Amino acid sequence: MTEGNICRIFVRNTFQTGEEQHRKTYRSPPVFSPNQYFVVMIKLFSLFAVAIIASVAMISCSTKSNPTTTPTTTDTSTILTALALPNGTAAPDYNSSTIESVWSSAAPLAVTASAIGDNFSGSSFPVTIKSIVSSQNIYFLVQYNDATENNFQQPLHFNGGDPKTSTNWTIDNTTYDDGVSLIFEDPANQGKSGTKTFPADGCTMLCHTTTTSQWDKGMFSETNGRYDLWYWHTGKGNGSGYADDKIALGDPDFKIRKDDDNAEIYHNNVIDDNPGFQPYLVAGGTNRNLDKRYFIAEETKQTFADGVPINPATNKAWAANDIVSAYSISLPQDPTNDYFDVHAKGYYSSGAWVVKFQRKLYTGASNLDTQFSSGNEYLFSFAIHNNNAPGNHYGAANKSFKLKMP
Repeated sequence: MTEGNICRIFVRNTFQTGEEQHRKTYRSPPVFSPNQYFVVMIKLFSLFAVAIIASVAMISCSTKSNPTTTPTTTDTSTILTALALPNGTAAPDYNSSTIESVWSSAAPLAVTASAIGDNFSGSSFPVTIKSIVSSQNIYFLVQYNDATENNFQQPLHFNGGDPKTSTNWTIDNTTYDDGVSLIFEDPANQGKSGTKTFPADGCTMLCHTTTTSQWDKGMFSETNGRYDLWYWHTGKGNGSGYADDKIALGDPDFKIRKDDDNAEIYHNNVIDDNPGFQPYLVAGGTNRNLDKRYFIAEETKQTFADGVPINPATNKAWAANDIVSAYSISLPQDPTNDYFDVHAKGYYSSGAWVVKFQRKLYTGASNLDTQFSSGNEYLFSFAIHNNNAPGNHYGAANKSFKLKMP
C-alpha cells in the first residue's frame, strides 16, 4: 500500500504499510515522481561551472566529538583514493560523532558544491570527501559547512488553540531536511544517453526533461546503465542509522526504484482532515533514545487521537508554533534486507556537518548494488541537500569523480 510519497534529489519515497491502514485520509504532499531527480540539471548545468576558490587547506581531522570545520578548498583533483585500514586499527563507527584519528591518514577529495536547480542561486561552498576500506566494509566521510541544522521534512505546525481541532494545524511546505547523496556507476552496466556518458558528463547524462513514448521525465540512462544511489537525510537517517538505498535503471525500466519497495521504515505521520491536519503519532516513552523534538519512534509512540495533552517534545501543554514531524520511524523487520545495506548518520556542530557512510564491500546483490573490489576504480558523483525544495541541490555539474580502491 503506497500513500503520500515525498521525493527529493536522489529521491526518497515514503511507503506506508501495516498500522497506517488505521489512519484517516492521508494528506497528499507535493508529489515529485521518483524519476524527477535531475530533470532540472540539463537546463542549468551550463550555468554553473565549478567555482575555483583560491587557497588550499588540508582538512584537519580531530578525535573530538565536535565536527571539524570544512576548510576552503581548491578543486585540484577528481580522484578519491580510499585508504586501506591499517592492521590493528579500529574501523570508523558511523554511530559515533567522533572523527576517528585514522581519517587523518585518508587523502581528501576537495570539491566545490554549486547550486543547481530552477531559480536556485545559493552560494557555492567547499566539500571534502574521504574513504576508508577494511576487509569487509567501505566507509565514507563527508564534511561541509552549513549555517543551519535542518531536521524536518515539511513538518506539522500548530497554530495555537485546541490541538484536537484540525484547522489549528498546517503543513510547513517551506522546510526540508539536510542530506547527502552519493551515486555510483555500475562498471558492468555503464550507461549512455545519446552522446553523453557518465565519465564525461556526470549526472547530467542521466537527466531527461521530456516525456516520450519510451519513458517519463526523470533520472536514468537511455541504455541499460545501472546507478547505485545512497541518500542520507537527517529526518530518516539520524532516526534510524540508514540511508535510502536505490537504483537508477536504464533500458527497459527508465526509472529509479528502491532496492525493496516493501521495506520502508519512514512513514507518513499526517492525517488530512480536509480542512486541516493532525498528527497520527507523537513521541512517547523512551522514544528509542531519539530526540523527541525531531523523531517519533513507532515502538513507543503515542496515538494523538487518543488524547495527548502534553507535547512530548517540550513536556508542556501544546502551544502556538509547536512542531511535529511529518514522519515516524520504525525498526526494520528484517535488517538483512538489501534496502538496509547502507548505514549512515550525520553530526552537526559549530556550523558544520560530518556525515558518515558504511556499507559492505560485497552485498551479493550485483543487480542492485555496486560491488567494490580491491584495486578497481569506480565512477561516482555527489549532491548536498541544504533545506532545498525538490529539484534543487548543490553539486558539481557536468563532471564525475573516480574512487580508487586500495
